[in-house]
Amino acid sequence: MPHPSRRALGAVAALALLAAPLTACGSDAFKRCVPVAAESATPGELVGSYEGAYEADGVRLTLSSGGAMTAEKWPTGDYHRAKLGETFDGSGTWEIEAATGSRDRALLRLHFTRPALFLQGDTLDKLTIGIDSTRTDLYEDADPDVCPDFRLRLHKP
Repeated sequence: MPHPSRRALGAVAALALLAAPLTACGSDAFKRCVPVAAESATPGELVGSYEGAYEADGVRLTLSSGGAMTAEKWPTGDYHRAKLGETFDGSGTWEIEAATGSRDRALLRLHFTRPALFLQGDTLDKLTIGIDSTRTDLYEDADPDVCPDFRLRLHKP
């Protein structure tokens, strides 16, 4: 049986490195851009201040024990951009929606009470929860095959 050439092995290795960022935020062999979506989470794991990155640059979200939340520079939906601008500061409550049979991940659900003109779904109000040994991230998981652009990371003092 012939041995594969060094050149062929090198080409295969290079191709694997190039393809890795295109699949589900990386693979087990490489550090993922966000932690894997959690099937469950507890309020104690999520309480704290989050800072945004990429499309969420400048966004801050604070989740308090007891379910209160505040958001700074939160993105408005298309309908409200004419009234509030691209972003707004708001407050309200938060809760964790457990994974269900049709959805295999837990979600953070935000309920804005200020500004009062938002209805459910009028802005980004559901985020995937990702937790691993070093990070807690909240992110919009529109396509699980690519790294999410809207992501928030729990700030650890």
